Amino acid sequence: MAESIDVDNVLRALGKYKRYTIIQIIYNYFICVYLIAFPMLVYVLVGYSPPHRCKPLNDDLYKYGLTDSINVTYTVIAEENCHTVLSLNISNTTQTMNVPCIEGYVYDINQETFVTEWNLVCDKAGLGELTQTIFTAGQAVGALLFPSLSDRFGRKPVSITAMLSVTILSFVASFSNYFVYTVLKFFTGAIQQGVGLTMAVYLLEQVPRENRGFVSALGSFGWGTSMIGISAVGYFMQNMSWRYVQMVSGLNGLHAIATFWILDESLRWLIANKKMTKARLQVKKIARINKVNVDDVLPLLEDEIEITSPLKEPDLLVNVDKQDRNPNRENLFTILQHKLLLKTTGIMAFTWFTNSLVYFGLTFTSTQLAGDRHFNFFLNVAVETPAMITFMILVRRYKRKRISVIFHSIAGISLVLSVIFSTLKERNHHYETASIIFSFIGKFGITGSFSLIFLFTPELYPTNLRNIGIGLGSMSGRVGGMLAPYATMLATYIEWAPGIIFGVCCGVATLLQLLLPETSGKELPQSVRELREWDKQRSLKFKSNETKET
Repeated sequence: MAESIDVDNVLRALGKYKRYTIIQIIYNYFICVYLIAFPMLVYVLVGYSPPHRCKPLNDDLYKYGLTDSINVTYTVIAEENCHTVLSLNISNTTQTMNVPCIEGYVYDINQETFVTEWNLVCDKAGLGELTQTIFTAGQAVGALLFPSLSDRFGRKPVSITAMLSVTILSFVASFSNYFVYTVLKFFTGAIQQGVGLTMAVYLLEQVPRENRGFVSALGSFGWGTSMIGISAVGYFMQNMSWRYVQMVSGLNGLHAIATFWILDESLRWLIANKKMTKARLQVKKIARINKVNVDDVLPLLEDEIEITSPLKEPDLLVNVDKQDRNPNRENLFTILQHKLLLKTTGIMAFTWFTNSLVYFGLTFTSTQLAGDRHFNFFLNVAVETPAMITFMILVRRYKRKRISVIFHSIAGISLVLSVIFSTLKERNHHYETASIIFSFIGKFGITGSFSLIFLFTPELYPTNLRNIGIGLGSMSGRVGGMLAPYATMLATYIEWAPGIIFGVCCGVATLLQLLLPETSGKELPQSVRELREWDKQRSLKFKSNETKET
């Protein structure tokens, strides 16, 4: 049976970090990653809401419909954000009037963003943030839809289709009005998940278990480099219209046309779905590229089939074809039917929600800090670099649960301390500095935990449910992402609220990690049956340790 094949041994025999695997990692993590990051973070560049004030009135108040008399004498007291304060002299009586910004607005920025073009301020305030919320809502839908498609039809067709679709949608959005732009953002967010989630699972399936942590860490670096690249694009295009920036976010995906010849189907997926004919062809191709003797690898597939199948050779080939057409399918309902999978899914759903809420809540507010917004965005990226380095070191030395607890604890404690010092800032300016420092430490912690859950989540599910599992987690994360843009608005009413919410969520997530099984150094389960055996062994080991202690 295909599920009895040790895929990790096959991958080791093909060469763990030889030419084929290196090409796949570089292309996905350092090139294709822009198709994930740019659509998600372009809002920081094109949706920036700059300081503004009303344009001066240039006509008689009567023509604006503000008075019943012609040539009323008035004096402008102040041109504020959303209205102009006038002093009127009517019948020798002085009156004060607040007039809306009839002539439009003056923005303190050289670049045109979609906020300045469509005047999404004052009575239209929040519509800019709504585009990002709609994008995140699309991600939630895509996180539920595309993993199932990937598990059913394969990693490659879903990846290629999603990449090309995101490229086209992002480019077309640069020519749209507000309504069309918002609709396109929804579909872009949904299809973007077809790229991101499939890529995350695909690359983890490319290497044996002892190398999954390192590969996941490379993914974190790839994300970091993409953010630096996006900040560079924003800096060099800061005097251009947002439409050109949006256009670049689409054109960066033109390489997707060549993806059909660069990407191959996941060998692990082929074996799990009993597509052994295609799996053998895949092994031969990888062996040729890596310059490995294919005769040393094929027996790892052939022997298992000969042992588990009593059929003769001609019948065996027919049987393989039937298996290719009728593989055993597992779906979302499988998770609902198994207590272990249901518990794991619930914990990881909250964990993803927390990480997305905190991470993007801190990221989107970076451009609101004093100083140049592009430089502030770059600093926000720079804070993540030591977190990625720390994650890369820890993941090779410690187990997944311990690392998750460490990072979530750092984030939770730091963000609560940041709030405490922020409330004391009026007593001493050093408290404000301490608040900022602890906020950055919190970003450090949440960056590390976010990097880990991309590695940890797929390891908790069997092959045919792996993409569904990470999809459900990501969908929960998108709920947090939908709320994140409004953290700044909440802070204007209750300054300490966002930090306390972030900190408490991280604390709860820390405790929940203790209830999960450890996956470090273990073979990825191929089926629900293997997962049950895995959990049974863990329970027996735990009971054995309790007996020894007593």
